[in-house]
Amino acid sequence: MTEETYSIWLQNSVHNKNIHDLIKRYASEENKDSFSPHVTLVSNINSEEKALKILQKLSDNKSSVVFDKVSTGDTYFQKLYLESSDNTYFFNSVSKIEGWPSLWVPHLSLYYGDELPKSFDLGELNKLIPVALTFDTIAVYKTGPQVSEWKEITTLYLD
Repeated sequence: MTEETYSIWLQNSVHNKNIHDLIKRYASEENKDSFSPHVTLVSNINSEEKALKILQKLSDNKSSVVFDKVSTGDTYFQKLYLESSDNTYFFNSVSKIEGWPSLWVPHLSLYYGDELPKSFDLGELNKLIPVALTFDTIAVYKTGPQVSEWKEITTLYLD
């Protein structure tokens, strides 16, 4: 049995169609589960109760963030993603959480996997950026290793 974990995500209530379609396309082409565009603020929380307590400490202000860089990584959940040159909003959002790792790199994942998707084309992705997204919701999700089992627990709308 896998241990239940929870994460807190920033999302935009009206998903950017180009980004959402790209996530769905990559997932479909590689027989993976799709996911909603989001930036994970906090992950690996071991209980729903703890996740809800942390949620109350996080920023309650919405903001627009410009993603201006395409990046690839070495881990399954950070394989292909967008980054912003200005992460002030994300860092301010988590500033009230004691002990949050300073090495955390806020990002918006486009694809989860061990290898890049076969149709990965940096030129195509560079045409998407810069892209501004307004994060106007914050949500607790039950997460874990299986994307198909992720489940929204609660969502708050930001002012």
